[in-house]
Amino acid sequence: MLVTRLSQWLALSTFALLTAANDDSKPWEAYINSPSSRHIRPRSIKAISGDAVIHTSPDGVYTLHMKQGSQITLDFSYVGGLLSMTTSTSESVAENDPVPHFSLAFAESPAFIRAISDDTKAVPTQDYDKALNVTVAAGSQAYAMPRERFRGGFQYVTIHAFRSVSISDVVCELGYTPSQQNPRDWEGHFWTDDDELLVRMWYAGVFTAQTNIAPPHTSRWLPQVVDGWAYNATLGVEGPMLLDGAKRDRAVWSGDLGIAGTTAFLGLGSVGLESVYYALETMFYFQNETDGMLPYSGPTTGSWRKGSKSDVYHAWVLVACFNYAIYTGNETWIDIHWDNITRGVEYVMQRLDNDVGLAEQVYDNDWARLGGGGYNSALNALNYHALASLASLAADTATERNGREQQANDWSAAAARLKTAFNTVLWDESAKLYRDNETTAGARLFPQDGNSLALLYSLTTSREQSTAVSEALTRNWNNIGPVTPELPDTISTFISSVEVLAHYAADQPGTALKLMRRTWGYMLESPLMTGTTLVEGMSANGSLAYRSMRSYNYDSTYTSLSHSWSTGPTQALSFKGVGLEIVGWKKWIFRPQPGDLKSLETAYMSPMGEFEASVQFSDKGILGWLLDATLKTPKGTSGTMDLPFRCKTVTVNGWPVSWQKPVTGGGVKRILGVGCDAPQT
Repeated sequence: MLVTRLSQWLALSTFALLTAANDDSKPWEAYINSPSSRHIRPRSIKAISGDAVIHTSPDGVYTLHMKQGSQITLDFSYVGGLLSMTTSTSESVAENDPVPHFSLAFAESPAFIRAISDDTKAVPTQDYDKALNVTVAAGSQAYAMPRERFRGGFQYVTIHAFRSVSISDVVCELGYTPSQQNPRDWEGHFWTDDDELLVRMWYAGVFTAQTNIAPPHTSRWLPQVVDGWAYNATLGVEGPMLLDGAKRDRAVWSGDLGIAGTTAFLGLGSVGLESVYYALETMFYFQNETDGMLPYSGPTTGSWRKGSKSDVYHAWVLVACFNYAIYTGNETWIDIHWDNITRGVEYVMQRLDNDVGLAEQVYDNDWARLGGGGYNSALNALNYHALASLASLAADTATERNGREQQANDWSAAAARLKTAFNTVLWDESAKLYRDNETTAGARLFPQDGNSLALLYSLTTSREQSTAVSEALTRNWNNIGPVTPELPDTISTFISSVEVLAHYAADQPGTALKLMRRTWGYMLESPLMTGTTLVEGMSANGSLAYRSMRSYNYDSTYTSLSHSWSTGPTQALSFKGVGLEIVGWKKWIFRPQPGDLKSLETAYMSPMGEFEASVQFSDKGILGWLLDATLKTPKGTSGTMDLPFRCKTVTVNGWPVSWQKPVTGGGVKRILGVGCDAPQT
């Protein structure tokens, strides 16, 4: 009876897969937030006040007839770049007349629509960017914003008329991802029929990263221009570059790359990898020649001018190097930059050269958290992953001539010693969490970052310990997300991105999905946000007063609403939910953790070739749960199937296999599991 039912199910599921393969529908394309053109007109009128009339042509072009004192706000959806328009006025302005014809003010959030722009300079006096005043000649004239007034990210433009003027055909020339002729041309996708919110957050993550990929010479000048802004500073090494935020700071921040780089790769493929390449080239260019330390940030930031350094962000760069290497499979790049990587790892090795086996945090600059210092848990978790992952890369690319085999052994041994010390020095059995550090104050702080990173990078020593840490982290949650202990009254979308990945690492997909729906769902639905991009951070009550007590000076307009370090769900849903993840040098793993999702798929493009996976789960009663998955991986790669649930039988392309089995070669593989345990929800 079992054989008959199984045969029937196999026949039906094969037909379903073949039907899907012949269906050209791509429902996920409706969720791509990018326009198809690099020249964008406003999509609607958000607000109008005073004596103003708007005419709309049949093709949707607005003409604004504005009298003195009137004001109109245009809604572009989310864009970034430079505006151009046609103006017409009969009023000429004398050369020494201080009153312009009109002004342009920019805002990301609808909460900050006004005649002055939202802020890119957090100061106690609330010194906003003011607005860009525009004076034009009489008659009909073409006007374009000066290149130095580039505006990296905005949704709304408010035009305030100081004199009578008509303005027509307002167009934004997009600045982000300058390599793309068609900004909608994304190379990756994710889809599930079961939860539209998850689809929206995957695409919001990619769009956020896309808006953070800047053309050269569009970084923010610091000190900032008084009563305005200038965004024509050099970002670093010439080329489109992945930055921290669209509006600000518009600079490479090393720590952001660990999340943002993967998001850019998954969604944008070659364009995303290009932006990571130039970001890493900038880090290498400015690497300290004496000790090998990698920069904390890009050369236009205030931190750069102050000579700030960061042990934590140094480790994040090494993590980003490993990710870039395995996502591209580019051995030439590895050979060119192996000396940079080696010097970076040796910096870590020197910090670990003590009786404890952990690195002491000398430079405590980080993502704005409080505390730190000592044998900091977040720092050492990152050091562990950098050592372990780069040791594997050294081993996999070792030859008789390059000497990497010995490096692999040394780095791997240091990582193993670090892991032992990490659990000896920092684990608190009563709290079921790791301490911030070993000091008196640090021993009372159980940080979100250190514990999330410890879970994600496998510093726990048992499944039970991992489950306990995952459960303990949820004690920080309020109704919209984790209030991080290391920065009171703050929900960090960066560290919460790491926490999402951490719950998957602990085999708790239900917890990860709950966190994504709670925190990222709020970001997508809140009237304070854009609905298409992801915010830098929030206060505990969901307001934009992020980091108010930590240098942002209670200036909510300063907070960035498109910040690529907040995009962890994109990585989580593709790599962990669907479960097809590149984990090493031309190595991947298939480990689906669908939680309460029954059908999901993803695809992403690497220089090695396309990675694609679709997963279907169904409950067939006495048969137990049925898994039907199809994988497509590039030739020259190999992988491992590691199902986090047991099945009575598993076949790969019709051949019975163990439920944990290496899978050699690339190509298409059909995985069928019968009598499986119910997925963990």
